[in-house]
Amino acid sequence: MTGPRLRDVASPESIASVLVALLAVALIATQAVAGMGRPSVVRESPAPTVRPSPSPTMDPAIRNALATALIVNQNLSGRAAALESAIGVESPLAPDIAAVLRSVNADLTIGKEAAARLLLADETTTLGADLVAFYDTVQGRTNETLGTTIRNVQAYVDGARAVIALLAGLPPLNDRIADALARRSPPSPSARPAPTGPSPTVVPSVSPSAPPPSPSAPPASSSPPAPSPSAATIGLVANGGFESGLVGWQLQLDDVARATLVHEPAGGPDGSAAARVDVATGSAARSGISLISSSLAMDTGVTYVVEVAIRAASARDVRVRLIDGNGQTTTARVFQVTTAWKVVRFDAKQLLADSDVRVGLDLGRSDATVWFDQVVVRQAATP
Repeated sequence: MTGPRLRDVASPESIASVLVALLAVALIATQAVAGMGRPSVVRESPAPTVRPSPSPTMDPAIRNALATALIVNQNLSGRAAALESAIGVESPLAPDIAAVLRSVNADLTIGKEAAARLLLADETTTLGADLVAFYDTVQGRTNETLGTTIRNVQAYVDGARAVIALLAGLPPLNDRIADALARRSPPSPSARPAPTGPSPTVVPSVSPSAPPPSPSAPPASSSPPAPSPSAATIGLVANGGFESGLVGWQLQLDDVARATLVHEPAGGPDGSAAARVDVATGSAARSGISLISSSLAMDTGVTYVVEVAIRAASARDVRVRLIDGNGQTTTARVFQVTTAWKVVRFDAKQLLADSDVRVGLDLGRSDATVWFDQVVVRQAATP
């Protein structure tokens, strides 16, 4: 039985069938192996296109450092004006000069911290280094003066003059700071930014102000009455000619001073209205008795003209200044006035936009009565 079965299995037809089957298996295996090296027919979703991100805005820390440097420099400009006032009197006092120089040093400390932050960004490294060098130079001169005995008045006067000359180099630095902010800062959503700090608290006058006279009845016409030609009808100061009584003005006194604010309907230089401040008890501080205007808005980089008509019961000094939204004096001038009306005037460049700038008329250091009229702040004419 064994023999025939082996012959049947080993017949040519059986062998052919086995070979065909083996060839089919080999072909399938070959295709499978080859397929492992080729990409799948199913295509994957393409990778998302990488789009370059928009130009980044300035690092907030750097932007804040630039803004801080501008504020510091504006304060320093005010200190320069204060130094000019301190040495411009007939008999300068070393303690007065020293007080301003110490304020300069305080500003410089803040400025150097801001400048050090600017060193951390490639685009502001050079500016930061220049600011540090500038602040160091000014601080070196102030420290040299403060190291002198307070009895050496001339040394303090000379030191003040040197510091004033150094601070005259601020404008080019301010322009570079402003350019850096404009180059990388996002556009502001509003035309005017908010003030950089809270408004200072207004301290009411200790002495009551005399009430303004009752306004006259309005004319029958619906049109507003024409203002007096001599009234301050231009500029940014509200009621700068006092034609509306004392609206918009506040008399501020320190703890020692006593004074009264009075409205004079015909007390101005040509019969227009004026404000009068009667000083009962003076103050050793210039700002110890100060007539302060309401807020006005000033724009970045604009030069303004400040004008005031002043006269006094006897010869004395009056300081006129601009006060920013942080309560800091940014520009100040001291004028000598007499019994005749005199229009005093100076220019002030605004470094940062501020909607809370006020005019301060300082009457410390004298008991003489003073009249004010035609208080004007306006943009300087462009050349």
